[in-house]
Amino acid sequence: MSNDKPDNAVFSLAEERRLVRKLDIWIVPLMMVTYTLQCYDKGIMSAATQFNFNADLGLTTIVGYETNGTPITNNQKYSNASMIFYVGYLVGTYPMVYLSQHYRTSHVISLATMLWGAVVMSTAVCFNYAGIMVNRFMLGLLESAVAPTFTVLVTFWWTREEQALRTGLWYCCVGVATTISPLINYGLGQIHGSLDSWKPMFLLLGAVTTMWSVVLFFALPDSPLTTKGLTESERKIAIQRLQQNQAGTISHVFNRVQLFEAFRDYKMYSCALIILLTGVPSGALGTFGTIVINSFGFSHFDSLALTCPIGAITAFSILLVGYITRKLNGTRYLCIVICALISIAGTLICWFGPRNNRGLLFAGILLTAVQVAAGGLAVSLAASNIAGHTKKATTSASTFVGYCIGNIIGPLIFGASPGPLYRAGFIGSFVCLCGVVVIGSGTYLLLRRENAKRNGELIRVGGTQQDSIEENLTDMQNKEFRYML
Repeated sequence: MSNDKPDNAVFSLAEERRLVRKLDIWIVPLMMVTYTLQCYDKGIMSAATQFNFNADLGLTTIVGYETNGTPITNNQKYSNASMIFYVGYLVGTYPMVYLSQHYRTSHVISLATMLWGAVVMSTAVCFNYAGIMVNRFMLGLLESAVAPTFTVLVTFWWTREEQALRTGLWYCCVGVATTISPLINYGLGQIHGSLDSWKPMFLLLGAVTTMWSVVLFFALPDSPLTTKGLTESERKIAIQRLQQNQAGTISHVFNRVQLFEAFRDYKMYSCALIILLTGVPSGALGTFGTIVINSFGFSHFDSLALTCPIGAITAFSILLVGYITRKLNGTRYLCIVICALISIAGTLICWFGPRNNRGLLFAGILLTAVQVAAGGLAVSLAASNIAGHTKKATTSASTFVGYCIGNIIGPLIFGASPGPLYRAGFIGSFVCLCGVVVIGSGTYLLLRRENAKRNGELIRVGGTQQDSIEENLTDMQNKEFRYML
């Protein structure tokens, strides 16, 4: 936690620590459980492929056989069913962000959570390609309420120095979901009854999600200005900390000027592109992970079980870079580049590795998973380096538009590349991660130059820090604002 406080601060460091601890215990678990359920619900379809889901819905066809008898499969329909989720996410992102600024955040998120839980349960009644396409589109549309809104919500409660770790805590739950879901899904798949073996997992997890929406409705706070979960002294501290962020006020008025400024700002495109490019291998692993591991020669059970360490690596890498960037200032873009380089090595192993060395190939998959941490840092930077409520909300939504596009491209290139090699998928992932290295390095240099320029101007005019919470200034308007590196 930062030791810096506004000059007019009327609270002690001990009081601030108590408040931060309260927020960490209260809000972070709500976000973590919600994002875990979102990622779990989104990924059930991948696990269901091991229980005749594709065959029952006609999503995979055998187009030939290799010399050793291994089937050559066409997974284009399955790829489309995976991709359409992100089309729905793409369509829903900006409207959901608009709703979350105009109405209570807790109400928007809880209602969306309840509805997507119902959609997950309805998957069990899908029986053909058309049905699953509609189902997945609606699931993506409703799930789009969570991540962009959480990105902005973090900025209401924690200082910019604290935000990367808190964002990492909820964002790492993509790995948590991947870690805990395979064995649970396998157990659910062993339920023998009148239903097909893949249906109970959709019914049970959808019901859990629907019940969780009630918890969110009553427990998730909206902002320090309105929540009833703070004492008056805690509210004053929270508002002063928000003021310290130099990030503008919390506004329920949609500001068109800030909207257009966001689309003129290269920082928005930088974050969106990093998330898009990391989304390609991430989306491919999420959709084709069990299928690719199965193609290495592992059994169906082993393929499910081996996705657990992929999730663990993902969660650990996100938390590790969140901790590093909290302790070492100016390392966010450096960590993005390092994570991308590690995953580049993984894609090369999967691309060129000998097919008879399945341990090496699986190690390549584990290394490829590290890039999710780079996307997580880009999410936190989209919040920390943008000021002004509407601009921040627009940038957050735009980064997740990039997330959608990347997750659409990933399954498509893997689906267009015949198994068991999936060469086009690994080549595409390699190219995208090289792009992350270039964009991350370039943005770091540009922002470092901008900070130096603002410091020089401040010295020349002899300026002092001004409070901007009531003015709702953007980072471009507020020359006291300094960008996180």
